[in-house]
Amino acid sequence: MILFTPHQKQTDNYVWIRKSSVKKEDILAVLSDIKRKQGEDNATLILLWDGLAAHKAKVVQAFVVANRNWLTVHRFPAYAPELNPQEYQWSSLKRKDLGNYCPETMDDLERRARNGIRRMRKDGALLKGFLKKSGLWSAKELGEGQ
Repeated sequence: MILFTPHQKQTDNYVWIRKSSVKKEDILAVLSDIKRKQGEDNATLILLWDGLAAHKAKVVQAFVVANRNWLTVHRFPAYAPELNPQEYQWSSLKRKDLGNYCPETMDDLERRARNGIRRMRKDGALLKGFLKKSGLWSAKELGEGQ
């Protein structure tokens, strides 16, 4: 998840790696984790996500409604990965950090992926580039233009 704080013009990311398919319980755990982290800052969050079935589960929707004081959710249109900044992050990770890499174990793969994500986290310009490439934010909104 790529985060952007408009007032400070800063980027960051949160990462949860699953070794199985994502289920509604996983989404609830992630949302609860975000709530805990965001609660420390009393920040509001606009979450953009795709049409994953777990995102549409009744229990997940109930969580969103119950937390609408700090959480707003918008769904990306179907078949529009070019609008999703996260797709650009995964593309970068797959090409730069995981390209031609053949791990011996799933733990090796996870370690390599986490190292790549840490590399990207340190490069705010790269994360802003993913946001800008999606076309949902302008350079000026990202603090890059006058």
